[in-house]
Amino acid sequence: MPETDGSDLFTRYCLPGNRYKKLLSGSFIRADRKQATEFAASMIDDGREIATNELTELLAGDWREILTACWLIGFGKRCEFQPELHSLVEKGPVRRTGKGVAFALARFCHPSDAYALKRSLERSLPDLTNRESQPWCLGSLLFIEKHVGLDISEDLIAPGGPWDRWSAAGFLESDSPFHWEKEVAAWIDLAERSD
Repeated sequence: MPETDGSDLFTRYCLPGNRYKKLLSGSFIRADRKQATEFAASMIDDGREIATNELTELLAGDWREILTACWLIGFGKRCEFQPELHSLVEKGPVRRTGKGVAFALARFCHPSDAYALKRSLERSLPDLTNRESQPWCLGSLLFIEKHVGLDISEDLIAPGGPWDRWSAAGFLESDSPFHWEKEVAAWIDLAERSD
């Protein structure tokens, strides 16, 4: 595979149609069905066609590149990047990238992904000032649990537990853990319908 210029990768994968902005905001999921399906199909195509070294380069870039890489990995079901995503989520995702990591791990839907998400939440929920990817990580964990028959989140979402304390400490669209599971499930449903 020839060497690529990082700016070329950014232009090819992050910029088309304001892709990284749509991934950050999640606006693609709220588009009409045809637009959402077209967006997902382009992500699946690019996620499968992008070379491994190019994804690795994006993962080493700025937050826009990491965010886009995570979504490409998830849409393309590039499971060879599972260890990198586990490391990213357990260290604490680079700012603004957690939604992409959560999506990719939910798309892989393996018990090891659930355990990586749980470790991340055990580390991050006690810090009430850290308002980053916890909702998406919890939604992904609950999604995976439901689909692989695990039950490891109970202590996190118990009344008065870590999630309740964290969600009460700041503004959230919803403090229900199951709201976030439904959000993640909608992403996965779109990916599956478009695949």
